[in-house]
Amino acid sequence: MDVCFVTCDTVNSFWQDKLCKGFKHDVIVFSFNGLGLVSYKKELSGETEYFHDLAKLSKQLSNVVVCGCDTDTYGVFRHSVVIADKGKILGVSDMAHSIDDSEFVPGGGFRVYDTSAGKIGIIVAEDLFFPEVPRVLTLCDADVIICLFKKIDDAMPQIMLRAGAFANGVPMALCAKNYAVVADVKGSVSIASSADVVKTKIKTEKDYHLISSRRRGLYRDFNSGY
Repeated sequence: MDVCFVTCDTVNSFWQDKLCKGFKHDVIVFSFNGLGLVSYKKELSGETEYFHDLAKLSKQLSNVVVCGCDTDTYGVFRHSVVIADKGKILGVSDMAHSIDDSEFVPGGGFRVYDTSAGKIGIIVAEDLFFPEVPRVLTLCDADVIICLFKKIDDAMPQIMLRAGAFANGVPMALCAKNYAVVADVKGSVSIASSADVVKTKIKTEKDYHLISSRRRGLYRDFNSGY
């Protein structure tokens, strides 16, 4: 899977200034800078066309476009990720957890999108810190998991990304402001960069670990009786 991470530019500025002919990537991922704040009220009234622009870009490139954004649902703010595939908006995923005091509230559940590039699981921001999130997406047969993060201030997001990739046997990628990183199924970093545009190929292999646990003494199923 050929992937391009855009860590700094907005969707429109990248489209106008940096997109060149012969752009051949299966997936392009924009950080939260890509769309900024999106008001559903303005989108529905036609005052803004952020989602329309994203769909139009994916149609022009004939690929999948993933972008982080903050959404305003009539005064309710959420961290969100929108995904488009060849001209069609497939859906919007919201962050499902709220940490400490924040004006951003939790949204809907988790989702794996069946795209032309493969099955892509989406993690929104701090949902990355909860191990059950990549686990659920893996069990839903994600080929790759992409996390959109606001800004990297310490090593914890990369640690959780690598742990999630290793524990679940699925490649995981993270795109944030001025930073992109990819972890393979062994938990190793295949690429990490602070460049404005990061291009790489993600091997969509899946690794399954055979796990056994030691049990002391005689073990019986509780339903078997004694």
